[in-house]
Formats: sequence, C-alpha cells, structure tokens
Amino acid sequence: MKNTLFALAFLLSGIVSTNAQSDSIPRSDWKFLGNIQYVTQHYWRGLGKGPLFGEAPAFEPSISFYNKHWNIGVFAGGSFDGIYKTVMPWINYSPAKDLWIGLWDIYSPGRNFWNTNPFDFGTTTSKHFVDLMVTYQLPWFPLSLKAATVVFGGDPNADGNKNYTTYLETSYQHRWGNFSAWGGIGVTPWKGLYASRGGINNLELKLQYNFRLYQPVTMPVFTKIAYNPVADKFHFVVGASLLIPYSFN
Repeated sequence: MKNTLFALAFLLSGIVSTNAQSDSIPRSDWKFLGNIQYVTQHYWRGLGKGPLFGEAPAFEPSISFYNKHWNIGVFAGGSFDGIYKTVMPWINYSPAKDLWIGLWDIYSPGRNFWNTNPFDFGTTTSKHFVDLMVTYQLPWFPLSLKAATVVFGGDPNADGNKNYTTYLETSYQHRWGNFSAWGGIGVTPWKGLYASRGGINNLELKLQYNFRLYQPVTMPVFTKIAYNPVADKFHFVVGASLLIPYSFN
C-alpha cells in the first residue's frame, strides 16, 4: 500500500512539474493567414482590364505572418490569359497603435515573367515597383488613410529620372455581422504609373459577405464597383477567397 501511494505521489508531482514548465515557456503571438483568391479581373488603384492586367479572370494566392508589430508576407497573381503575372513580397512594421509603415516590392513583368532579370532595379529598365507605404486607422472613427510612393524600381518621368509615382487614399469600412461595406477615394497627385495626369483616379466600393465554412476558416465573397475619373473608365469585379488562419500559440 505504501509503495502504491508513493508511486501515485511521484506521478502527480511529475505532472505538476511538467505543467509548470509548460506554463513558463513563452507563448508565441505570431499568427498565420493563408488566402486563396479568385477574381474575375485584377483591379488595383484605378487600373483594371487592359494591357497591364489583361482581360481574363485571375488567381491570387497569398500568405502572411503577423503579430502586434509586424506583418510579413508574399502575394502572387496571374491572369488566365497570361498577360498579368506578379509576385509581391512585403514587410510592414507598426511603431504605434493603428500606424503601419512598410515596403511592398511589386515585381510584375507580365508575359515575360521567366525572361526578366529579377535583380534589375533600374529606373528605366526594372519590372519592380517598390512602394513605401504608410497607413493609419483613426482610433475614434473607422476611417483609414494611406500614402504610397514608388521609391525603387521602374518609375521614370519624361526626363528618365525617378518619378516617385504617389497614391493617396481615404477609405471607410462598416460591418454588420458577416457583411461589410468598404468605400475609398484615391488620388494620384501627378502623372505617373496610375494616370496620364494628376487627379482622382479611383472611386471604389466593395461589398463583402463572409461565409463561415469551418471554424476558423471563412470564405469571403465580394464585388467591387469602381470608377477612374482621370481615365473615364468603369470597372466591375466579382471574387471569392478562402481564408485559412493559424495561431502558433
């Protein structure tokens, strides 16, 4: 009997010790998000169907790792007609609540994806468009502010010098349960990659509904209606995503 009690006491002490050691191990606050997305047309900052992004639907997967201060990931995209092909790694840092500063390397050589030098960052020859982006979410109202400028890569002006193409955006989002509406106004201050002259180049409305497939996996289904006043062109996009999150805790 004494041997049995001693064995039970030893076993319990081992379990308690193991639990204590597990609790002392720092828990990771990093999270993962996989996104498998299909769209009827790639659309970006006032640009859509045309010679840059093609005229066919596109497949756009992405993965990201994030925590309170960092967001690191890579996005890939390709249209079914082969005109639009891109890979976009990014890194974002949040020095303060609701403020993010990041670099987004948009490598978009299109049809010549496999025959383009990925290490060429020349102003007149590169297929990289490296954005320095700052975003801020107002803490008292669901209004976001964004400023993005091409700081490296192919972005020449008429003289062959760096153009520093810039995009400024104000957006508002509202949610009702699984349904959300997002609206944005985008401006490019001068002639560049987005427009032939400065002005409002993006008026965009996005409506989305999130279907709950299996906790925590969701399938957002959305539509975008956009108008580019500078180019006098309308865009209509329908898409669906499969969001797969994972926590490393």
